[in-house]
Amino acid sequence: MNFAKLSAWWSARSRWEQAALIVWAGILLFVSVRVFFWPKAKTVYPIYSVSHLFWWDGTDLYEPYRPADVPGGFRYAPTFALMMAPFAFFPDSVGGILWRLAGAGALLGSLWWCLRVLPGAPTSRHTGWLFLLLVPLSMQSLNNGQANIHVAACMLATIACVFERRWTLAAVAIALAVVCKIYPLSLGLVLIVLYPRELSWRIPLAVAAAMLVPFLFQHPDYVVDQYRKWIENLRTEDRTNIPLEHMYRDLWLLFHLYGIPVGRTAYVLIQVGAGAAIAALCWYRQRSGWSEQTLLTSTLALVAAWMMLLGPSTESSSFALLAPSLAWSIVEAIRERPWRVRSLLLWGACAFFLAAVSLSSFARTVRISELGVHSWGSLLYFVYLLAEPRPPQAAVAAAPATPPPLPLAA
Repeated sequence: MNFAKLSAWWSARSRWEQAALIVWAGILLFVSVRVFFWPKAKTVYPIYSVSHLFWWDGTDLYEPYRPADVPGGFRYAPTFALMMAPFAFFPDSVGGILWRLAGAGALLGSLWWCLRVLPGAPTSRHTGWLFLLLVPLSMQSLNNGQANIHVAACMLATIACVFERRWTLAAVAIALAVVCKIYPLSLGLVLIVLYPRELSWRIPLAVAAAMLVPFLFQHPDYVVDQYRKWIENLRTEDRTNIPLEHMYRDLWLLFHLYGIPVGRTAYVLIQVGAGAAIAALCWYRQRSGWSEQTLLTSTLALVAAWMMLLGPSTESSSFALLAPSLAWSIVEAIRERPWRVRSLLLWGACAFFLAAVSLSSFARTVRISELGVHSWGSLLYFVYLLAEPRPPQAAVAAAPATPPPLPLAA
């Protein structure tokens, strides 16, 4: 693309789209410079890159001991260590930048894909708002190199693929997300309920294939041992009775803060029951004649909200998974200007998330996470999504005269 075409393309963008591009370019530049000069500061990326080296050396990925300059431990599937090859080939100062740029590009690209394929695409001004609204909940994962950005991109791509009837590609996208974080499988399970004929065999096959890939690149005994230790690591990790600052930012934290007498077994039943209820609700909406656009995007939002409120491991950086759906909900609320009690739930959730993001840098003086701010935001947004009214059929029928609702809105 020559300068004249680039200039014409830039001039065709609205001021909000230009602002979004400038903001994202500035963020990526700032993060890249920081990572280049301080590749091991405030980041989990060294855990990812060294895991790839451990893999090829046949070293235990889940051994508690780590070098002093590699914080924490590896908690991902063995396939994830293998997938880090394109980035671990470089030193962390370069590979860390490439990892973050790949995640940001995938997230922005998958959101743009959804905008292009789903009906009722927003105006250029609203498109700019959407990309700007991704920033607050995505920044922490982008800065510390967490895989949540990549997972969010896979989930968005899955929705676009299903709408375009690219079933195999949708299954692959889910499998990639599961390799990074196991709980995005919940989105795949709900989609299987909605599209059993197309996805009931594709998603399990894709996930199984992703998990079997490591056997092609290492001795089977080593791979089996690593899977055994990974599963044991997931099974034994428990943050239910630890200091508040290290607890997950989920509903359990609120139970703990307010002394609600719920045992761990009962809480697990709540988690599973809520997940099953979401699948049943989405199935009911499909049978009730919801447009596929609204059905798919509300399903994505509900599953992402469940992950944050009732998922197995919700950290501050995990809320990047909620960023796309929350951004769409905000833009839709601005467009439709609903004067209902339901809208107060959305703005309340936004207020909690904004407080969490803006005060996170003052962790030593304001222990915002210990107040359950993230958890309250997730709870309000989850209730907001559950209370979504059925789209009026008249509005769908009159699509040429009345713009359809914004996709991914909740």
